[in-house]
Amino acid sequence: MSARAYGVLDVAFAVLYGWLGFVAAPSRSSVFQAAIAVVALALFTTGVALAIGGDRTRVGRSLGIATTSLLLAFTIVVIVLLAISAAYLDGVYGAVGRALGGLTLAAGALVVELFGLLPLFQLRFHLRGRR
Repeated sequence: MSARAYGVLDVAFAVLYGWLGFVAAPSRSSVFQAAIAVVALALFTTGVALAIGGDRTRVGRSLGIATTSLLLAFTIVVIVLLAISAAYLDGVYGAVGRALGGLTLAAGALVVELFGLLPLFQLRFHLRGRR
């Protein structure tokens, strides 16, 4: 896959994250909304830099590495918080909490798919290009 293709994917996913975070499933937490805004803006900026200049420019590669690292950190934090929520629900609410905890862990699997896979492949691409 080329750097321009990752740039187009970054712009598309930035729009998707913005739509998911602010329209489809908005959070009441201003911290989470700010984190989604930062991730979407960083991903959009990186996407534009990669789509215009490709991976040949230092800016595109540096932004790509920084943004994918940020997105992976975001993914890990969200998964940890969802696992804590699932454990809490299971411990406090018994059988109903166990079912709700299972749904929470299913949401964690979706987070891995939506937020974790693209940056893993993109980070591998950027770091492999440094050799």
